[in-house]
Amino acid sequence: MRYMPLFLVLILLCGWAPLQSRPEDSDQARALLPEFQSDLSQSADWDRYTITATVDPQRQSLVGSTTLRYTNRDTKSLDLLYFRLFPNLKDFAGRIDISSVRVDGKAAKFKLERGRYLLRIQLAQRLAVTATTEVLIAFSTKVPANAGHRFYGAFNLQNSVLALASAYPLVAMVHDGIWDTATPDTRGDLVNSPTALYDVSLTAPVDWNLATTGAPIERQVKARTQIVRFVSGPQRDFMIVATKLAAVRGNVDGTQVISYYRAGDEAGGRAALDIAMRAINIYNTHFGHYPLTEFELVPVDAGTFLGVEYPGITLIEQRLYRNNPRQLETIISHEVAHQWWYSLVGNNVQTEAWLDEALATYSQVIYAEEIGGADAGSAQLEEFRKSYRAVRTAKRDTAVAQPNQHIRGYYTIVYAKGALFFHALRRQIGEEDFSRFLKNYYADHRYGIAAGADLLASAEHACSCQLDGLYQDWIQSSAPVAIP
Repeated sequence: MRYMPLFLVLILLCGWAPLQSRPEDSDQARALLPEFQSDLSQSADWDRYTITATVDPQRQSLVGSTTLRYTNRDTKSLDLLYFRLFPNLKDFAGRIDISSVRVDGKAAKFKLERGRYLLRIQLAQRLAVTATTEVLIAFSTKVPANAGHRFYGAFNLQNSVLALASAYPLVAMVHDGIWDTATPDTRGDLVNSPTALYDVSLTAPVDWNLATTGAPIERQVKARTQIVRFVSGPQRDFMIVATKLAAVRGNVDGTQVISYYRAGDEAGGRAALDIAMRAINIYNTHFGHYPLTEFELVPVDAGTFLGVEYPGITLIEQRLYRNNPRQLETIISHEVAHQWWYSLVGNNVQTEAWLDEALATYSQVIYAEEIGGADAGSAQLEEFRKSYRAVRTAKRDTAVAQPNQHIRGYYTIVYAKGALFFHALRRQIGEEDFSRFLKNYYADHRYGIAAGADLLASAEHACSCQLDGLYQDWIQSSAPVAIP
């Protein structure tokens, strides 16, 4: 049974107009630190999502519409568009329904494919290279309740947290006219998406806090309802969480950090805040400055992960907030690093997951060294060595650079062996060149999508040396290597 979204009811009964999105104006800059606002000069390279939706915790739903202004940046003209509907994946245990699609103001033909995971929209005429079209999709998303330990805890309502990961239609990627429509391997991260600009207006009960990608710039309150408008700056996804949890706040290098916590877990919430702030400060120094004005941490009930990153926001398994300070620090230092490696410097998380996962894992070493000295960094490395040695002893070593579904021992190969590659690289080229490599890789590929060849080129440029042999042995093969 369909129902009218709450924001439409309020407009009809109260004459309350929704916040007006103005995607062309300077509001997007308000999600960026002043020194990065000039990055918006690249905005012609990015698509724009304008989302208007109602968050309803009682109905476990997100209902509304998304408008995508899409430019064909491929090499070939397109006769159709594909969108991914992640809530229809089995591991999400939810559902997203599409009620209508309009392209440039006219009703468009559409159908669902691949077990309702894909939305295929037929274009009335081919979209030429560099041409732009506007797609309006009305959707209704349903989230499971109390399912965090059986399904994907980032898409779930449990203990006063409604997590809405990938809850809206997200356009797929296309290369040479071929759409990436593969169903993702759920052992790793799911979302491959180019950077875009988001302008999102959410209606929600006034007693629920909204934690999202980006920053809030407008808020209206009427009775027990709020409408909040968020802008993202350049981001490759938009995460939405509604919660009744309390929060503590801090500021590091101009970025506001918000840490939510459950009743009785205030000490853990404050510890999480301190860890995140230290990590941002350390990574600002070692990688390059985080450009965004906000970063948020939310505890969730999860059985399939201890932490998961989304642009500007990270979800942490709630058990870590009590009596597990060491693991809480390890997980947060890893997930904060993903704001650089995945969110800002993107990569294909299904075919080259090591690019962000191994580098975020090695970032734990950098964090540990800054906090506890060389011995603390060595302790992190020893955990990776132990895990990788076990794989080699079992004769199950394999190449790091493979699609996720082909890797036996995925976590050990991608995380541990991948991280050890970066340590071997650091030893071979030296501290100064390794530091230059990290900063150049971030600066050259911020907001883009990097491949393994790009990382290798950045490292070789930093050291003015050839690294083909090291890269081949560690990343592209299972050749015997000396564990550093």
